[in-house]
Amino acid sequence: MREVLPFPLPDPGEIRRCRAQILAALLAADEGFCAVPVKSVRRSTLQAMLSLYDRLFFGGFLSRFYGTLPVTLSTRLTSAAGKFVYTRGSTPVKAEIRMSGDFLFRLTDGPFQLNGLSVATAQEAFLVVFEHELCHAAEFALYGSTGHSQRFLSLANGLFGHTDTRHSLPTRRSEAAENGLLVGSRVCFPYEGRTLTGTVSYIGKTATVMVPDARGGYRDRRGRRYAKYRVPVALLQKG
Repeated sequence: MREVLPFPLPDPGEIRRCRAQILAALLAADEGFCAVPVKSVRRSTLQAMLSLYDRLFFGGFLSRFYGTLPVTLSTRLTSAAGKFVYTRGSTPVKAEIRMSGDFLFRLTDGPFQLNGLSVATAQEAFLVVFEHELCHAAEFALYGSTGHSQRFLSLANGLFGHTDTRHSLPTRRSEAAENGLLVGSRVCFPYEGRTLTGTVSYIGKTATVMVPDARGGYRDRRGRRYAKYRVPVALLQKG
């Protein structure tokens, strides 16, 4: 970043020292977060994480701009490991960082590759995901918009040493794919003493399966009708 920012950009050694300091503080304060795999994360831990990052990396810039920036843990967030959300045109600015407990609680053995970094533990991966969302929060505060442009990449690299925006953390969809289950797969599953057969249309914490049914509430372009079922992935068999 060539322009003058309201916070200094750390050198690589300082990035590592500050990240390690934050991780040590959170592990010492929260037994659930310290466990392998992670069992729970207190609300106070999430807010402490934000406070430490804001102080050590942003010099309080985020708190000055947002006032309150809630950090929440969502078990319903299954397609992304984290998400920065905001309300357009709101005064004062309303924004939130949502972190995926669904990802975090399923991570066991590292190393994990994300945002161009390699980290050893689930807790470190959680911090690196959070750093990515903080960059979105900072970019929005600075410029009024955020995305994955070159401007964002430069900011993420300058602040945290990130060189990419992708991760290889296991998703529900990738785990199902290892067992040959994909969107579009034909599957069967037990239901009320019967075996139903249909097509997978979505995979998250459960799979959505569309089963042909003359009285079903869903219709495709050819006029064929279907009933929709939400099925635990473990109950599906390729049909």
